[in-house]
Amino acid sequence: MKEKEQPIRETEARKRWVEVFSALASEPRLRIVEMLIGRTVDCQEILNELSLSQPAVSYHLGRLERAGVLVKERNGARNCYHLNKDLTGLIELLKEEVR
Repeated sequence: MKEKEQPIRETEARKRWVEVFSALASEPRLRIVEMLIGRTVDCQEILNELSLSQPAVSYHLGRLERAGVLVKERNGARNCYHLNKDLTGLIELLKEEVR
């Protein structure tokens, strides 16, 4: 008799990666990530670069921030964003694809 396969156990790390890849599964969010490779960008520059409304850009930035893909910092009255350094390996792969 064939032994019943055990279901894959959910781990915190797996849940985090699902969140990261889910956040990256969007053209506007990938464009934001491309803009942030190797630099910090303020929200206004992101808004100017994308042909989306301010609420849409805020939504995408929030989704990336909650997934841990990017980090928000205040610079005076402006919100600035940079990529999370903990995702360096993934970012290096994205750099290769972008270029």
